[in-house]
Amino acid sequence: MFSQQIKLDIVFEEQLFFVSDSEPAVDNIQARGWLTTSSLSWFHAGLRQTLAFDDVVGVRPTDKQYPQGLVGFILCAYPAPRTVPQRRQLREYEFVCATEQMRSQWINVIRQALQSDPIQPQQAVKPRHLKVLVNPKGGRRQAKQVFQSTQAILEDAHCQVSILETQGGDRTIQAVRDFDLSTIDGFIVVGGDGTVFELINGLMTHADAEVAIAKPIGIIPAGTGNGLGKTILDLSQETYDPSNAAFIIAKGQYQPINLGVVKQDGKQYYSILSLAWALISDIDIKSNKLRFLKFLGSLRSDVYAFLSILALRSYQGRISFLPAPDWQPSPDAPQQTPLSEPQPAEIENSPSSDWQVLEGEFIALWVMNVAWATHSVLAAPHARLADGYMDVLIIRKGITRWRLLTAFLKIATGEHILIPEMEYYKVRCLHLEPLSSEGLLAVDGEQINYRSVEMNVLANHAQVFCR
Repeated sequence: MFSQQIKLDIVFEEQLFFVSDSEPAVDNIQARGWLTTSSLSWFHAGLRQTLAFDDVVGVRPTDKQYPQGLVGFILCAYPAPRTVPQRRQLREYEFVCATEQMRSQWINVIRQALQSDPIQPQQAVKPRHLKVLVNPKGGRRQAKQVFQSTQAILEDAHCQVSILETQGGDRTIQAVRDFDLSTIDGFIVVGGDGTVFELINGLMTHADAEVAIAKPIGIIPAGTGNGLGKTILDLSQETYDPSNAAFIIAKGQYQPINLGVVKQDGKQYYSILSLAWALISDIDIKSNKLRFLKFLGSLRSDVYAFLSILALRSYQGRISFLPAPDWQPSPDAPQQTPLSEPQPAEIENSPSSDWQVLEGEFIALWVMNVAWATHSVLAAPHARLADGYMDVLIIRKGITRWRLLTAFLKIATGEHILIPEMEYYKVRCLHLEPLSSEGLLAVDGEQINYRSVEMNVLANHAQVFCR
């Protein structure tokens, strides 16, 4: 029946019958199933069938009535269609067993295999408890509907959710500080990057911050920008869609991610996306205040960017940073080997000669922690989730409006960094001293005081659901 290798890989074997639409009657209850850590196999119509677990999120019992007192369960898979849009959709595989005990064993071992846990047929798997932050005012105010459309994927994955509708700003941060972490296995943000910012800052200032920030965070994009959500989907090789984002969370795998810590006037802000100054912060902050453009959604920023380029202005400032060693500043130069992660002691003890200082008039400064600034803006193509560095883009005064507009038109593919006026650095820390009397500063799209600011990397400090 099976090759010797498959026999060695089998971790559970028991009676199992596959129920198909064309063959609903159960007339061969002696059929068997075989489980490996990565697939389920069975015989149907005389042929061995194997379902790899790549697209499978979970298994659940069914109350459906079968002949001979048999009991059934449903294996839930969400394969990606080959047609556009590539939105994962449910496909169910129906099986029956002779007894309740046998069904429980199959459900237990399948859930254990999906979570890479030891296979123990008699041991039930506890559900994951996920705290969901829904921003009802984010984007086009459809976050509730977005979550309702994806909630079944999480439930199929044996997740239990509790929902908090955020109120924005400090109220959301305080609500996160008050979470009882003992009842939470992870977090989901249904909103945009602003809600992620509030969650991160609440977790990092929680009474048990070390435990809080170690719990994985999932993003279901429902805001205006959704840069982190797009970055995760891109790394997971998924198209940009809320169902695909929920699928990533349902699979349960996660990766470390850098955080940025922004210090200003004795205060600290924690960033997972970006620090912006000059043209970028003008677009970020001012476009959100134009209520008559709200109907444009994410296009609002594009329209305001075009208007800002037409009325281009420069800002006086001083930018100091500690560049990554051995990083090739040429934007199109391939990075041959991974950069070594910077250590705090190395940064503190770095001689002044290691620092690079730029002073003059600038058009824009963009400090990125992830690759995508929004779902359509690939701002920092070289950014990595957990390399311990920030990616910095600088444009100085002297670029023409036409060249700047060309850069913005290329930003969806990351080709803007090929323009000679676009300076690209990887840095360990950065100081910005705005010398112009007026301007804006933004952390993750949230406005902060317009004064000197310092930004450092907290390497691998948080976790995000990502395949």
